[in-house]
Amino acid sequence: MRFWRSAAYAWTLLIVVLCWMPKTVVSQAGGESGFMIPHLDKVIHSGIFLVFAILWMKASPMPKRWITVLAAGLVLAIVTEVGQACPIVNRDCGLDDGLFDVLGVVVGLAAYPWIFGRGARRGSGVPDAQARGA
Repeated sequence: MRFWRSAAYAWTLLIVVLCWMPKTVVSQAGGESGFMIPHLDKVIHSGIFLVFAILWMKASPMPKRWITVLAAGLVLAIVTEVGQACPIVNRDCGLDDGLFDVLGVVVGLAAYPWIFGRGARRGSGVPDAQARGA
């Protein structure tokens, strides 16, 4: 459990760092390759929040933790988007990015039981075979 909690905290911190990276740094990292994938940023937003949801579901022992993870994902999406509007960060703060963040959380919550087995649906985090003592 400690590993998953540490991973969840680290991933959350990584999201904040990536989302609040100043525009000048992001522009330099992007380079001038000319290779563009339409809406790649939306896929990235959803992907990093999908991982956020899965890690926090695995890290938390609470029953009905999906509600807490969903609420935390929503708050994190709002905070990171609003933070992008700060003059130091100077990035685009957009409702569309925030919606894709929340979409990633919802997909992560839906994928969690599929990834970790049927026992994960009950909130125990223990697959059925282990729960039966097999």
